[in-house]
Amino acid sequence: MICEAAALKKYIDKSNKIFFIFGSEIVLKNNSVDLVNEYFQEKGYTERETIFEQDFKNIEETIIKNAGGSLFGSKTIIEILHNGGKIPKEISNIFEIENIDKLDNIVIVIRSALEKINQKTKWVTKMNNSALIVQCSKLKSFEEKIWIKNKLNFMPERTAKEYAERISDMYSGNLIAQNNEINLLKLTYSEESENQNISSENAEFLPYQLEDKVIELDTDFALRIAKSIKKNDEHYGPLLVFIMGKIITTSISYYQNKNAAFEKAGIWKSKIPAYINFIKKNTLKKLMPLQKKIYELDLASKGLSGITKDQFWQEIDNMIIDLTSA
Repeated sequence: MICEAAALKKYIDKSNKIFFIFGSEIVLKNNSVDLVNEYFQEKGYTERETIFEQDFKNIEETIIKNAGGSLFGSKTIIEILHNGGKIPKEISNIFEIENIDKLDNIVIVIRSALEKINQKTKWVTKMNNSALIVQCSKLKSFEEKIWIKNKLNFMPERTAKEYAERISDMYSGNLIAQNNEINLLKLTYSEESENQNISSENAEFLPYQLEDKVIELDTDFALRIAKSIKKNDEHYGPLLVFIMGKIITTSISYYQNKNAAFEKAGIWKSKIPAYINFIKKNTLKKLMPLQKKIYELDLASKGLSGITKDQFWQEIDNMIIDLTSA
């Protein structure tokens, strides 16, 4: 079965616990993965396994190992990250596993870099019988406004509608920029601040300055930003992880799609030269393992790992140094 990302909530409980998430809109892919993870965590799937490209040979073994459940009765979400190119046999062979759609102790989430699929191909036909295929396509203008308003559900209805209009007008067609504004509002909004500007541009250090300083390879300034935020605005921690993840994902995408990667990531043209210089200093071999680190920090920022607050901020500093000291 196939559905649009916006309709995932309607189908998530009707699926066979296998999800194939693809499309050109990276924000919708991120949101879809988060929605699946959150839904099944509430259902008792507390263990997580992430399979990166270098470990694709272990996919079937990992699935079978976790299908029986753990000694402590916990259930597992297995996330498979396909970063580009044709779907490898190790992934398409998942749908050849006997009773793959009847395994109760695991959820399989395949996050693919594919923007389109041919529903007539053999592997897609087999997948369609066992999985929920989530298509994350670019939104039309009216769909953007609905999406933004739904994401602003922490606000009163009237206020959410006003913010949705303003954000949509400011960043029309750029879901990444829209999502950035929503993330900021989640961290800073209160009913008392309704009349304030959407972006707190007067802050000493905006979290988004971190992106500029990292791609400019300005280690000292980037560390100052992280230190200031830790001291004064510690609640911005999850946003810093998002920004660092954006830098790493965009850079990896550039190695695969060149300049198209910047357009898909919503990078301003003025920043592209700095990004290209940054990417030249950071090899694909160096960047790929950092995706796993970002994933771990994301869990830590949500209180879903054993990493302490001090360790979290130290890891942020370590990553800044690693990326800017190329």
